[in-house]
Amino acid sequence: MPYTDLFNEAIDDLADTLAEISGLRVVIDPQQINPPCVFIDAPSFDTFSPNSIKMTFSVQVFSLGPSNLDALRNILSICAELVDKKVAVMGGRPVSVPIGGQEFPAYELTIPLQAQT
Repeated sequence: MPYTDLFNEAIDDLADTLAEISGLRVVIDPQQINPPCVFIDAPSFDTFSPNSIKMTFSVQVFSLGPSNLDALRNILSICAELVDKKVAVMGGRPVSVPIGGQEFPAYELTIPLQAQT
């Protein structure tokens, strides 16, 4: 069953926008995280009316390999592409995320979005 509500359409729109960046794999299901990729986590939201919602997404940019300079440069390059794409990246911070018993370097970005019908 396709989800066509305001919240799910906003997630899909953000995923589509990020996927337009060349070579960038975007996932919204945590079971599909397989670095290198970008993962869109569940959003927080504030409701202004039934037709207007401010959503804030935590987006993690993953790189392969150990947390070394090569991984950092790769992640920062992807972050720069997101900013160049005019995605409203409000901030970012380095994190290390365990996946399948292995730690992967990542940056957690904060991306706000206004969704309305």
